[in-house]
Amino acid sequence: HTSWYTRKAMDEWLYFVQAMESIKEGDGTMLDNALVYATTDQSYAKIHSIEGIPMFTAGNAQGRLKTGLHIDGGGGQATRLGYTIMKVLGVDTPTWGTRSNQTSNVIGEILT
Repeated sequence: HTSWYTRKAMDEWLYFVQAMESIKEGDGTMLDNALVYATTDQSYAKIHSIEGIPMFTAGNAQGRLKTGLHIDGGGGQATRLGYTIMKVLGVDTPTWGTRSNQTSNVIGEILT
């Protein structure tokens, strides 16, 4: 079942994030200096829905992102998170995605 796979994948993502959090690096941890992004390819596998796709980040990219937030995308493009991450990491591109998933809008709520 797809839901079993998704749960297992998220369990492993959590394990990975916790491992990064346990490694001391400078004044913080490896996770403090990184940004880890996870998502699924759909929100409801039975109908292959792309509405409300869950996406997660961990770490704050050396203080460039706020953490501990839940942001409802309000039906916007799922590519906004990827585009925001690219901007935070210094990728100079005016847009990201194609067709109806193209965006040039960052998710301002997570920017520091």
